[in-house]
Amino acid sequence: MTANVSRRDVPADLIEASPAAGALGHWLLASPLLIFLAWLWVDVFAYWLPLPWHWASLLLGLALYIFVLVLPFGLLAHVLVTALPGVFQKAGWDVQPLEPVAEHEEYLVRYVTRARRRAPTTWGRLWMRAGQGWVYWEVFVILGGAVAAAPLFFSVLEFGFGS
Repeated sequence: MTANVSRRDVPADLIEASPAAGALGHWLLASPLLIFLAWLWVDVFAYWLPLPWHWASLLLGLALYIFVLVLPFGLLAHVLVTALPGVFQKAGWDVQPLEPVAEHEEYLVRYVTRARRRAPTTWGRLWMRAGQGWVYWEVFVILGGAVAAAPLFFSVLEFGFGS
């Protein structure tokens, strides 16, 4: 039995997939990377700005960490990933088809983007976007580590480790 498979293009709109509430899940997913960077940031900050009060140095370092590193880099990653929906498999977007799609052809349809609609920007949504951005950074770091692990493994074996 041979099935005649045909693929069709369906016009669709992309709608930003960042609800105004519920950012906690994104921040929890990104927390290992954020905690490591906070630890590093506070140590470097305390070294370069040795205040006589350790707690003041810690609080000032964490405040600067949030507003100089966390928020801008999270938003940067979110903007980069959502700017290239074709490359990143429409991450951060919900696809809204403009034509009906039958159930049996759901996996054979290619959605052609007509318009992108972002949600209105509020402080809550900015923090949500930054949280999503840090999840993207976490994924990039994990994938980069996986790619770097293979040559590192063979390099270590070449120098006699593990034998």
